Amino acid sequence: MNNPSPHRLPKPHLTMILAHRAMLRDLDRVSRTAADLAERPGDGRVPHLTRYAGRICELIAHHHEGEDEILWPALHERGADAEALELLQTEHAELEARQARLVRAVAGLRGGADSARELEKAARATHELLGTHTADEERELVGRLAPHLDAALWKNFERGMVRSAPKWTLSFMPPWLASVAEPEERAGVPARPVARLMRGSLRRRHRAAFGDQPPGTERW
Repeated sequence: MNNPSPHRLPKPHLTMILAHRAMLRDLDRVSRTAADLAERPGDGRVPHLTRYAGRICELIAHHHEGEDEILWPALHERGADAEALELLQTEHAELEARQARLVRAVAGLRGGADSARELEKAARATHELLGTHTADEERELVGRLAPHLDAALWKNFERGMVRSAPKWTLSFMPPWLASVAEPEERAGVPARPVARLMRGSLRRRHRAAFGDQPPGTERW
């Protein structure tokens, strides 16, 4: 099944797709930076990488909690496809163990080669499974689950996510999502004036944490 045009997706659905893309990009960068640090222990990026990777871990956890507590229960109540929901919930459960390992690896990064290699492995493992999960989720949301999704449910999910989000995300999320959005996807970026205002700050965070890595999927 071909995915619908971004112009036809509800804004919260498009925001979700952008969040998936940004998470995967940053996990890849964390893994590659950690591999580099393992070869050059004591690099000045360590505290910046620790701080940035910790925030990505927090964003991933919040994203999945919102789905588990708001979206999946609502779809279940509406009689959505049970097999599709079970697939996505099972993948969330499998991701918890990898995310827990990643959180420990981030907290344990001290600048030595061993802790950097552990972070590389943990970030790569999380990236691998999260890539599978996000692809499955995006397919099911426009496939078997689509008949039970409407604007009201998406809006309720969006409100719940905003209410429960850590305060620091108010200035972080808009430029973070904008950095991976194609021009036709910009409707999915919340608070676009904030995205423009804070994009320089996000770029500085990226340089401090990742150094001079290629930009990957950035769409500035």
